[in-house]
Amino acid sequence: MSDVVIREPRPGDGEAVARLHVANSARYAELAPELFRLPDEEGLVDFLEARDEFDPETMLALVAEVDGEVAGYLEAQLQPPLESARWQSGPDLGQTRLFVNAVGTAPEFQRRGVATRLVEAAEAWGRERGATVALCDTWLESPFSVPFWTERMGYERRAVILRKRLD
Repeated sequence: MSDVVIREPRPGDGEAVARLHVANSARYAELAPELFRLPDEEGLVDFLEARDEFDPETMLALVAEVDGEVAGYLEAQLQPPLESARWQSGPDLGQTRLFVNAVGTAPEFQRRGVATRLVEAAEAWGRERGATVALCDTWLESPFSVPFWTERMGYERRAVILRKRLD
């Protein structure tokens, strides 16, 4: 594969990021339609291009580019230590944490190291800013993301998010 270039998003990337987001959403909606849906595409590009509330000190957005084409996207943020950490049982809460909110790869670039490079760049960014642990969440039954996070990136399962419909 050609070199993967990791960079900050630029104006005009929103369309490609929206395409990969919709494609990845469709993949999950097909696997579990009761849990996932296709996002509304109207206004999605504008939403992705907007950076009004983006704080570059605590938030990170990255694009992976291959041969001039957007191949992947990642968003992460720093979570500061909680003031109440001394009364919490989880030691991570007293540390600066990097939380990976989202990572996606365009279908034609999947399984080629794009997401790996994005996550590695986010982890380096977090380390440079004092993060001592990295976290993410994903759908427990995902045949794609669970192996990526646990086998490829070395993350360990530490929690389960439980869900119950109330309608």
